[in-house]
Amino acid sequence: MRTSRGEFERLAEAALKAIPRQFRDLIVNLEISVRAVPGREAGKWRGSRSLLGLYQGLSRGGMTGPLAPTAEPARIVLYQRNIESLCQGREELKRQIQLTLRHELAHHFGFSDRDLRAKWPEGS
Repeated sequence: MRTSRGEFERLAEAALKAIPRQFRDLIVNLEISVRAVPGREAGKWRGSRSLLGLYQGLSRGGMTGPLAPTAEPARIVLYQRNIESLCQGREELKRQIQLTLRHELAHHFGFSDRDLRAKWPEGS
């Protein structure tokens, strides 16, 4: 399934708005962006076809700690083409964006990939 960048970003915004308010209110100093595929920012996963999203930066705990005033914003990157490659239709695309965004937000809240595999296998 392929869609325009604008449509993909609208679906990502909708997915963010669908996060329960009590969690959205806890998000601190975070940017969300979309790239076609993993680039230099993805390090060893550069060019990967399986990487759907990436979290970079301090967790929320770090953003509220003593380093907060000097901290760069944390960043979530969603990889549009990789996410689209898993989806057959619009509803599936919406669901995969939602899962990927929630997975990356869990990193913002301090969960590791190991934690996510153990506690939320659907989203890991």
